Amino acid sequence: MREKTTVQFKIHSAKLTAKDVAARIGLEPDESWKAGDQRGPFGTHEKQHGFVLESKLPPHGTLDEHVKAMLKRLAPAAQKIGALVNEATIEFVCTIHRNVGPALRFERDDVRWLGVMGARLDVDVFIIRENAPAKAAPPPGTGPAKPAA
Repeated sequence: MREKTTVQFKIHSAKLTAKDVAARIGLEPDESWKAGDQRGPFGTHEKQHGFVLESKLPPHGTLDEHVKAMLKRLAPAAQKIGALVNEATIEFVCTIHRNVGPALRFERDDVRWLGVMGARLDVDVFIIRENAPAKAAPPPGTGPAKPAA
């Protein structure tokens, strides 16, 4: 697996469909579903309606670039999104796959935008472990020394 970063903005609601959310905030989702829809590799039935916006940057972009791009996309609708807080769960989800754990830093203004929208911040970091080539067994008689009796 290669290193990659994604940022998604998700709104889940038992009452508001993706169409309702789009009408109220003025943004169209990149992905959506209705409660009861079957989704995912195991075909689980969704319990709530879903509305998702995805970062449009390439996966090799930095976390900061993805966050800034998503907030720029959301900024015109931030107040309207915040008005949904009593009817929906709002999440800003950052998913990072890296060979080495990344430094996580969010600017003060970025965090303020999340507050205006009533969004929960979810950061998932996955460390990629490359499969090392299998080592051959040592030749007989060259293994670890045995303690003297």
